Amino acid sequence: MKRVLQAGLAAVVAWRLFGPTLTPRFSKGQVHPWKIPATTVFIGGREFAVRETGDPTGPDVVLIHGLGGSSITEWYEVGPLLAESFHLIIVENRNHGLSPRVTGRHDVADVADDVAAVMEQLGVASAHVVGYSMGGAVAQSLAHRHPAKVERLVLIATFLFHRPLLRWARTVGVYIARAWERATGTGTPEVRAGYLLATGAVESRHARFIWEETHRRDPEAGAAASLALFRFDSRPWIGDIEDPTLVIVPGRDQLVPVSWQRDLANRLPNARFVEISGARHEVVWTHAERVAGLVTDFLAEDPAS
Repeated sequence: MKRVLQAGLAAVVAWRLFGPTLTPRFSKGQVHPWKIPATTVFIGGREFAVRETGDPTGPDVVLIHGLGGSSITEWYEVGPLLAESFHLIIVENRNHGLSPRVTGRHDVADVADDVAAVMEQLGVASAHVVGYSMGGAVAQSLAHRHPAKVERLVLIATFLFHRPLLRWARTVGVYIARAWERATGTGTPEVRAGYLLATGAVESRHARFIWEETHRRDPEAGAAASLALFRFDSRPWIGDIEDPTLVIVPGRDQLVPVSWQRDLANRLPNARFVEISGARHEVVWTHAERVAGLVTDFLAEDPAS
């Protein structure tokens, strides 16, 4: 048995050192779902990718993606619908997409500061802000740290903080996943892309796109972003956010318990809560029209209402 394990380990090491990098075979007819070229802006010494689209005369809306996503990956279903009425600004967060890798410790507050700085560089004094999953945590922090920059807030499938037991379990999982990815070169991107395709959240004709976008990361950057999210806790200041807020909750969210999302809505002074029945965490893909409709109606309301 010992010799078998040694031989297996040697084979893995040899493959990692000398073997080719394998990629899946994609079916014919692969298409990119939303071709919006990225531009970049410098924040300090780092270059951040940002995309703009939609009605240039419409209200500014900043879209903030979630953990492991990118400016296109999580918004290509909802974004085109919003672009009919709004000018969209879609930032790629640090450690995601085409933006810089920051492998040292950082917090969600640092990501919020990045978004605020990008807005400054683009000359956007204030905007509506829509955050999905981790992007919802970033949006909360942006509203707290830079209140003048946020007009209305939409939080989708997100939370206030991690309960201790789940935070511990997910933190351990991050270190295990990072070790696996270091050793094998595969891991979280394959799981994420595979899940979205297997469940039908992402159409098979977008398989190559989702695979390539999900692989724009490395184990260190992914772990740093995950740990920042697990440390996030907005309870000390969430009651100070007075912006009108819409909390959109997938009714069958498997990653962020619905009770957590209700708790978030209840602690915000000026929030309403809408549940999308039957939706899971991948709601921005599976229920795009419903999400876009809710966001559009909410952002189009008379400020006096």
